[in-house]
Amino acid sequence: MTEEEARLLPGASRKSDIEIRKVQFPSLKPLDADNQPPNMTHIDDIYIEVSVELGRGELNVKDLMALEEGSVIKLDRVIGEAVDVNLNRQRFAKGEVIIVNEEFNVRISTVNQVRNLKLSEGLI
Repeated sequence: MTEEEARLLPGASRKSDIEIRKVQFPSLKPLDADNQPPNMTHIDDIYIEVSVELGRGELNVKDLMALEEGSVIKLDRVIGEAVDVNLNRQRFAKGEVIIVNEEFNVRISTVNQVRNLKLSEGLI
């Protein structure tokens, strides 16, 4: 909008009624090691659901209804193949299953490089 158009707006009857200035934005600088983000401790207690997908399989309803204790479901992955690590049902990384102190754990091998996904994107 030009200054003349602004002066013609309703309620702007006199030249002194309108002040037109150029907007000044602060410069944006990327964060570096010396310029740390503000204290983020307020988000320390937010919980994220972490799940690990060993594989996928398909069953027809007849076979599903026949499942019982001791049944085996065939999955689409082989021993040693990377598993998917999901955060809030969104694929985040790949990893390998390891055992530490008789408990299953996952060692992260690669982290997805996709950034800024909405929570609704990439859902499995």
